[in-house]
This record gives sequence, structure tokens and C-alpha cells, in this order.
Amino acid sequence: MTSQEATDQLTGAESIVPEKGTKNYPPGHQDAQTRISSSSNTEETQGEDGIGTGVNTQAAHGQLFQKDILLTSNTSTMQDQSRETRVISQRSPLDVPAMTTSDQHIMHATTLGVGVQNTGHSPETVMLTVTGRLPKWLTTEHYTVGPGTYDIRYTRKIEVDGYLQSATGTFTFGHLFDGLPLVNRFDINGQQNTISYRSRLTSRRMIEKIRDHHGYAPCHPAGLFSTHANQTVLIKFIKAASKPSKPDGEPCGARILTSIPGVDGHLFCQNMANHIQELDPFDLKPTRLLTWDEINPAFQGYNACPNGHHDTETGEYINFTMEIGYRTTRYHFFSTTEQDTRGSIIATVDNTPTGYVNSFAVTKHYIVLVIFPMLAHSSAVKFAWNESIMDSFSFYPAEPTLFYVISREKGQVIANYRAPSCFGFNHANAFEDEQGQIMLDIVTYKDEAITTYLATDNLRNSTPTSTLPQSEVRRYVLNNLDAAQATYTNHQSYLPSINSITSSMYALWNYTRESEANDNEENTNGWYAWMPMATFDVLGHDLELPALHPSYKMKDYTYLYGLGVVDEGNSDDDEQQQRQRPSYWNSIVKLDVHSKTQQAQWQQRGCYPSEAIFIPHQPSSQKHDTGSTEEDGVLISVVLDVVRQVSFILVLDASSFDEIARADLGFAIPLSFGRGTFKCRQ
Repeated sequence: MTSQEATDQLTGAESIVPEKGTKNYPPGHQDAQTRISSSSNTEETQGEDGIGTGVNTQAAHGQLFQKDILLTSNTSTMQDQSRETRVISQRSPLDVPAMTTSDQHIMHATTLGVGVQNTGHSPETVMLTVTGRLPKWLTTEHYTVGPGTYDIRYTRKIEVDGYLQSATGTFTFGHLFDGLPLVNRFDINGQQNTISYRSRLTSRRMIEKIRDHHGYAPCHPAGLFSTHANQTVLIKFIKAASKPSKPDGEPCGARILTSIPGVDGHLFCQNMANHIQELDPFDLKPTRLLTWDEINPAFQGYNACPNGHHDTETGEYINFTMEIGYRTTRYHFFSTTEQDTRGSIIATVDNTPTGYVNSFAVTKHYIVLVIFPMLAHSSAVKFAWNESIMDSFSFYPAEPTLFYVISREKGQVIANYRAPSCFGFNHANAFEDEQGQIMLDIVTYKDEAITTYLATDNLRNSTPTSTLPQSEVRRYVLNNLDAAQATYTNHQSYLPSINSITSSMYALWNYTRESEANDNEENTNGWYAWMPMATFDVLGHDLELPALHPSYKMKDYTYLYGLGVVDEGNSDDDEQQQRQRPSYWNSIVKLDVHSKTQQAQWQQRGCYPSEAIFIPHQPSSQKHDTGSTEEDGVLISVVLDVVRQVSFILVLDASSFDEIARADLGFAIPLSFGRGTFKCRQ
């Protein structure tokens, strides 16, 4: 191979360096090094553990390399300090001036890049300095999960003009949902007004595998959301027959739970690929990795929803697995309890398209599966062959959003509804009203644009013109359930058994079905025309990662909390063009779902909060006699301050939205779309 061929073969993130023990480059062959990435422009040093590190003088945020992982300089100081408990200084609460137009342009140049980079972890306890006064009743363990590693360096051998050289490259996870997880633990003690912190990267073995194999090829569907695996099909054959993964061998970063009824353990992380990772609740070390079919073989499928439901009245944990076939996908809904650790199937939903389903709804009597028209194409063949979700799914705006209503008592689907196409990640709440109607509150988008917007490159290269897609909080109403059941009974034989609505066989079925339809039956909308329509009302806009008082789940409620959007710009300038929609959620909001008005918001210039978790003052078992108790608690969020390039934990009064307390971490925690949890202590 010539030097020019070698150069053409390398990616933009690779550089060539001479292999030790071989000859240096001959004169005149320096062109082979012209495609050196910024990550290779370093001065090599040795750390205390003998691992080479290098300081990147060109990186905007002073990145460091440690053990072939790109780390931010903010974390390096923590790793050089002693393993004893440390105190991180706290800056006083920010009295933030209005953002000027020049500030806005400067901030946009680095805003989201700070939050989409690698970080280190703090396996030892760190005592934070608290500003403000924590409520004395607030004694809790607060857990969050999100991406901690995006970029992993590797080297591979390459021959250039007869000389064996090493090519250095970087494997990058391509989406906010794909970064290898960082688990954070905050121990909050209101009596002593203290917050301690520790964290851990929980997929260290995967980092080593990626470094050794120069990429990552999942051996199961939904292993990646939108990342090029940099692997061949042959590797997928090999991995499909590989041994079970070690506890830190799979990334589980979608949700963290302090308990799963019926499953031994005290802390769990989940992903969409049917993995449950058990962690030590104190030092956060992964201790076990299992799948749902190991708990009960009836819970079949390579995929599982990361956002199950805990019914506090029945003690059930309810979730589903997806059994993907080439003709149909089966959704197995199941429950486990402390008394029935093996669990049991509630119902199996057959003859359904393979949809991207991140969450679902549960009420006292029903389970509702909502399938947006973000569907697997090519009859789900690519998805079954472990391609990323974005490579295997497409959004079909002409197709409806489908609602499958499952009776928890009968253990079967009893009705179908449809609504215009839309997309969504998260359900907010669901309940049955006095008339028996099912009310579903869901955060929706008009299409799938949000999925591509959250790609790593897009977030890192955000500009003042990068605008976050707008969401709506919709309340869908499934009414006349008795009539819908009768309609379903008469038409369920017409449900297609073909997996993908885009397959040629499905199109043929649809054509013949329409030709047989009665003249008085609507058929212009395809095979689903017989389904009753689900109506909806818009409760609010620009709210994501919804949260509410835990006692009001599955019940009528008033207040919904979540991340919000506040236009950025110079508040002293009345010209509309001076204010722009931000690139990411930049506030915490409180929505009154009855009046459909925003009641309060928290925002600070240059700050981007993670999920705001509601921790109630009163025990979750206490009856809510008045509306005031629904606000009785606090909201806790880990906030990234891109101006200071550090994160802090924020505690807000859920009623007034007054800031109660905060504590700096001293370094930046990346942006997160993961769902956290808490465990209160007496």
C-alpha cells in the first residue's frame, strides 16, 4: 500500500504513527500524516499508573486522554487527588445578568459541546458544599444515569510502503442515547444540610472491547440508537454466538431504579435491549447482568421497554418484551411482584407492526400500548440483524398512531383506536375518569425530527440557528370503550399479520382488503379505517421528561413538571429577532393541566437541566384530600452550567419554584435524557 492509499483509507479521526521497533517514515512521505485529528496533536506524558496521557493544545475545552478514552480537563484534577473524601468549593448563587447578543453567539459556539463530551467518574465519596438550606425532612439517595463516554481511541496496524505503522482512530457514539453510561449517586441529608456525591462509568469492559475491536457490533436489536458500528457482518455472526456479557459488558443507560418488585437487588439500570444491570447501591459497581427471559422464559424477546410501571396498589411491576419476527412482532406484557418473583404474562399483543416504543400507559384496569408510525422497514429484517434503530426505522406520516387497549383483568386486547400520526418518547400519566374514559397524557412531536436532532454531531456543532423541535403535551381520550370493544371483536380478523406496513405483501393485503370492503365502510384510510378515533387536546407546549407527584400516578391530577424551553436573547431588547429558540431544553417548568397554563419556571443563563425529579414531602401512601398536597415536595435536577463549565445539583420548592439549595460538583456532567430515581430514608 502506498502512502497516498493509506491516507485515503484513514478516516478523518485517524492518524498514522510509526510502530515501535520499525523504521521511521522515509523522507518525502509526510503527506500520510496530513489528516491528523486534533486528538492526536498531543504531548505524551505518563500518569501515576503508567498509562499514557496527552494534553491536546488545540481542543476547545482542554481534553485529556487517559487509557484511550477522551476525558475533559475538568475531571483530570479529581483523578489526581487522593482517594480520601474531598470537598468541592461552592460558588455563591448566581445573580445572572441579562444575556447580550454577543454573549449568545459566544455561548452557542460552546454551549452543547460542553455537554456532549467524555467525563471521568468519582468512585470515592465527594462532599459537596451546599449553598442554601435543605429541608430537614429531605433525607434521600438520589440517582441519575446518562452518557459519560462518547469517544474511545484505538490503534490498528497498517502497512504503508512496506512499513508497518500504527493508525490511531477514534470511535464515536453517534447519539445522545448511545453514549456509555455514567451513574451518579447523591446522598442528601436535610438534617445535616449535606450532600455527598459519587459516580461510576458502568460499562468499562465495553470500552476495552471497543478499543480492541475498533468498533461496537451489538449482538441484539436496539443495541444502538444511531451509531455506525464500524464492524462487518461477520463480526455480528461471531458475536451472536459469543458468551454472555459480564456485568459491565452492556450499556444500560436509559433508566435507573432502586427496586424492581420480584427481582433481588437494590439498584438497577435498564436499556431497550432487554438488559437489566444490577449495581451496588453504594459504590455503584456492576454486580450482575440479566435479561427478562432469565427471570421467566415466557418473557421472550430481544427488546424490552426501559420504562416500566410500578402499581403501588397491587404491588405489580408491569413491563413488556418485544419478540420480533419477520412477519409479525409480539409484545409480551408481564408483571412481577415480591410474592411472585417468577412473574406471569398479562397479555400478548399479536399482529402488530414493529414500532419504536419507549414507554406505555397503565391505569387501574387497562394497559395501553401506543405505537407511533416510527416503524421498522424492510419487514424488520435490518432491525433483527442488529442494525441501529435509526438505520432500521422510518417515520411514515401517512400512517396513524395506533392505540392497543389491554384489559388487565381479562388478559387480552379488547379495543383499538387510532389518531393522526405523531411521535413521542414519554408518557406523562394515564387514568380513567368517572365516565370510564381512558385519559392518556403524552409528550408528542409532529414527526421524528427530534431523533435526528439529538445526534452527537448535531449537538456538538449547534449554532444560533439550531432550534430544538417543539413538543406538545397532548391528552388523548379513548371514549365509548364498550362500543370500541364491539367494533374490535367484529374487525380483529382484519388485522394484518405482516410486520412492516411498507412491505410489498402488506400492500397487496391492503389492496385486496379494500376491494372486499362494504360500500358504507370508510376505506380511504387503509386497513385501520374501522378503528374509532382517539381525540386529543393540547395541554401545553415544550415540556419533556415529564414528572409529577408519585401519589398521583394513574389518577386525575393538576400539576405536571418537566424540562422546558425559554427563548434566549437580550431581555432588554424588545425586538423579537433578538430572541431565539434555544438549542436544548434550558429551563424547568410547572404546567397546570386543567387550566393549560404554565404556572412557574426556573431558568438561569447558560444552564441546561437534566430530568427534574419530584420528591414528595408526604409519604406516597398518604391520601391526597386537597390539591395543595400535590405540590408538597421538591424538584431535584442536575444542571449543566456551560458558562462556568461545571454542573451543580439544584433543589427547588415544587410549589413556589423558589431555589432552596444547590451544590457545585466542580466539573461538568454531560447532558442526559435518562430517567432517574430516588429512595427516601427515615
